[in-house]
Amino acid sequence: MKNKYCQESETEIDEKSDVAIRLKVLAGEIYNAQVNFEWLKNQMFADTASGEYLDYIAKQRGLKRKKALKAQGEILFSISQAVDHNIIIPIGTVVATDDSSPIRFCTTEEGEISAGNTLVSLYAEAVNPGKSGNVKKNRVTVGVSVPTEIETVRNPVDFSGGEDEETDNELRERIRSTYINQPNGTNKAYYESLALTVEGIAKASAVARERGAGTVNLYVCSSNGNADSSAIERLQAIVNKERELNVDVKVYNAVAVSYNITVTVTAKNGYSESEVEEVCKTAFEKYINSIPIGGKFYLSELGKALLETECIENYEYDTGMQNKTLAASQRFKAGTEDIRVV
Repeated sequence: MKNKYCQESETEIDEKSDVAIRLKVLAGEIYNAQVNFEWLKNQMFADTASGEYLDYIAKQRGLKRKKALKAQGEILFSISQAVDHNIIIPIGTVVATDDSSPIRFCTTEEGEISAGNTLVSLYAEAVNPGKSGNVKKNRVTVGVSVPTEIETVRNPVDFSGGEDEETDNELRERIRSTYINQPNGTNKAYYESLALTVEGIAKASAVARERGAGTVNLYVCSSNGNADSSAIERLQAIVNKERELNVDVKVYNAVAVSYNITVTVTAKNGYSESEVEEVCKTAFEKYINSIPIGGKFYLSELGKALLETECIENYEYDTGMQNKTLAASQRFKAGTEDIRVV
């Protein structure tokens, strides 16, 4: 701009002059406008859009970003010896895991250890939504705001159902699938796309004619286990409304099939045996949970996941481990995890 101005005016510009300052400001504004135009172009397409603009594109395809969900479970409160009065445990009582970064849970109902008894189990949920609340049984052992008479707390079953908010990449994949598998009200993709609109459902598999002509069984699950009953009920209500005429659609939790792992891994220098074992277990569970309903377990894919932990140099499977394919109504879940570190 400066060169063109000098050429047309046949004069030189003093850098401190009013003209020079105006040209610099104008150049900056033009640059900002160009950047904004490029950004807006990116927000017009599912492959490059992000945040709320990706939400707008999803809405055009009949989709909605899934919200984060809190993990659900139970907490067992106990005392060593029975007392002659009731010990009230109020709703909202807080307990936590015994970790350096504890995960907190609170009761969702009021209860009591009645006179003459020593324990009571109450429903509870994670304080914060997300997958971090999906903890194994007996990991919640710290009473944060429990009555003083309570001696021990623990979760007798796993906390489950916690989900992180759907990421841009996850939502983008669902948008893409609506273009690849066009739901038309009569095909497998139609019912599976309906299922994936329900919060708490991460996978779906539609199977026709299992109960005879004119029937569809819709098998679903969360990202790490069974979908809870409320999600099943919400989906059943949706398919009852949106199903084809004269078609009987039933929603079921997919049947869980355990896959046991026995593997020997060679740790890299600087990693302890316990660290390597924990990281490899996490990689195994993450891979298992990524397999769709009716999918296939590949040893090569698991091996890739183990190596990508970057804490092992090599691995060797037990001879009994093999690739395995599920039926259309089944999902994998992690079974026994025998990881030997050398």
